[in-house]
Order: sequence, then structure tokens, then C-alpha cells
Amino acid sequence: MRAFLSRVRRIPLSVVIAASALPFAGGCFLPPAANVQDARMVGQGNVRAAGFWSGLNGTEEDEKAADEFGALLGVGLGEKSELQLRVERIDLADEDDGYQFMSLGPKFGLVEDQLALLVPFGFYFGEDIEMADTFQIQPAILGTIPVSQAFEVNASGRVALPFDSDLFTWAIFGFGVGFSPDLDRWAILPEISYSIALDEEDADSYFGYGLALTIRTGD
Repeated sequence: MRAFLSRVRRIPLSVVIAASALPFAGGCFLPPAANVQDARMVGQGNVRAAGFWSGLNGTEEDEKAADEFGALLGVGLGEKSELQLRVERIDLADEDDGYQFMSLGPKFGLVEDQLALLVPFGFYFGEDIEMADTFQIQPAILGTIPVSQAFEVNASGRVALPFDSDLFTWAIFGFGVGFSPDLDRWAILPEISYSIALDEEDADSYFGYGLALTIRTGD
């Protein structure tokens, strides 16, 4: 025990300070805010591809927090199921740094073209990030009101549930529209979102705004 304490005392103070100041410690990962899709399914053997951008502003000071850029790929496993891969980059506004987020999981159609469930497993990765410490699931409900073949209204609710209790649990709510001459083929999806951390009294919260282009193959 004395030998151990002796080694601890010899650790340079600068190393201790640097470790305590890691930019991604203590639950401060920003949530992936945009859903970038509606409740429609692509159908068995068909493919969904989407590219998106989203911005995040802190609600208290109304200052830019981050820009998020990414892509989503989905493959139809059946008429009411898909497997989706999502990758995005989160660039922090207040420092020349950022990190990535990746998720993989199924999407299930509950009501045709109107209600769907997402259950992705995801994690953050990047410099100074222990990937295994950021494992989480992000179940989401997607709702769509098909107004016509060219216009729809979308709403969503999602919870980011980390396995590590040191990370924030986020609730993310989204609202947007989709428009295109043929929504079954492709769509432009502008979206706004509100994200709030559920772990604190004076909770962190963010307002998001974004745009996605999604393309679907098939009949």
C-alpha cells in the first residue's frame, strides 16, 4: 500500500490536470439531434440513403454549440423492417475539435407510412474517447401524416440511454415536413428539434435545426 501511494505521489500534477480536463468527460457529449427520415419503410430488398446537416444552439444563451454532418443507409429486410447504419461528425463550435457518432439497428413499421419504431445501438468515437464507455441505445418513435404524395408532416420522440451512468440521458423531440414530387422515391426533410438532459435539475438543453435529403429505391 505504501509503495502504491508513493507511486501516486510521483505522478506529475500536469498529468492529473490534463486528465481531469478531458473535453468529453462527465457526460458532456452532445446528442445526435436530427432523425433525417420519416415513418415510411423502403420494403424488402430496397435501399434508403440520406445525407444531412443539423445545427445545435444552447437554449439558455442562444449560442451555437455544434454542427452535425452525416449519412444514413438503410436496407429493407422485409416489408415492415429495415436495418439502418448511421454515421455523423459533430463539430463543436467553441473549440477546434469534435467527435463522431455511429449507430446500427432495426427500424420497424407499425402503421403503414404513418408510425415506425427505431431501436439503434450506438457509440461515440474520436481522440481521447474510450468508445466502450459511450455505448448506448436510442429508441425512437417516428410519426408521419401523409398529406399528399408530395407533402407530409413528421414528428418524433427519442431517448438516448447510455450504459454508463456518468453520461447524460437525453430526450430529443423533433418536428418537420417532407416534400417532393414523389415521396416514395426521394424527399427533402427540413426539421427542428429540442434536446434536454434528464439527469440534472438545471438541465442542459439545445434547440436544433437541420435539413436532410433522402433517396429510396424500389417500386
